[in-house]
Amino acid sequence: MELESQIEKFKKRGLGVAALSYDSVEVLKDFSARRGITYPLLSDPDSKIITAFGLLNEGDYPKGHMAHGVPFPGTFVTDEAGVIRIRQFEKEYQERRTAASLLVSMGEDSAGPAKEIVNDQFVLKTSVSNPEVAPGRRVTLVLDFLMAPKMHAYAPGVKGYRPLNFRLAANPFVTAHEVRYPESRPYTFVPLNETVPVFAGHFRILQDVTALGPNRGPGGTPAPAIQMTEIDLNGTLDYQVCSDTVCYAPASMPVQWTLTVVPLDRDRAPEPLRRKPQP
Repeated sequence: MELESQIEKFKKRGLGVAALSYDSVEVLKDFSARRGITYPLLSDPDSKIITAFGLLNEGDYPKGHMAHGVPFPGTFVTDEAGVIRIRQFEKEYQERRTAASLLVSMGEDSAGPAKEIVNDQFVLKTSVSNPEVAPGRRVTLVLDFLMAPKMHAYAPGVKGYRPLNFRLAANPFVTAHEVRYPESRPYTFVPLNETVPVFAGHFRILQDVTALGPNRGPGGTPAPAIQMTEIDLNGTLDYQVCSDTVCYAPASMPVQWTLTVVPLDRDRAPEPLRRKPQP
């Protein structure tokens, strides 16, 4: 399990991990033993807690459906007082954000290997939260910047300069989500008496992508009919960098990631333990 592989990183951040589902204690015990799970698996067979948190998915699974009682897939991160600090949810139960993706959004380094691009203006390291991806998994592409001393890149919203902008090329095997930029800071160029939003020092841009879901494919092709082992993702970074004295011409550079595709884990609990349709 991908979450199990990230447990120590959560612990180092002072975070405990628990998973809640509508599965029975017997199903969760069987799953935990087969998969070597060390964190608590909480059983909510009547979906009382799921309902109390407003997570019950009644739209897709009405009463009588075998999956009735299942929650919307998501993650809560709370502080010691129980106040929710981070909330991540997906629209469909087949889709899940990986634990490594969540950690990256919290500032953790990527687990995957990084590629480095160096020029006179900045160092760019590209990486991905998970180098391996199964259908329906949401992972994060990472662009880590370290600007050269006294250099800054213009942020989105700037007027008169080219802002830093990342564009991921369309790919039929992933769904791309909104690009996340860091908070910019104001920079005042005294000779022109202008103040503009910029990025400086170390900062990162994040791009989430969800791999092709188990029931979807290009043009509606069922996923099992698609034979592939890798997904190549290509993007373009547009930018303009200036120093305290020099403004460089706008520029662009290509960036690329390769995700290794792994199959879904379809191993289920023994037949006698499985949930049955409700009358």
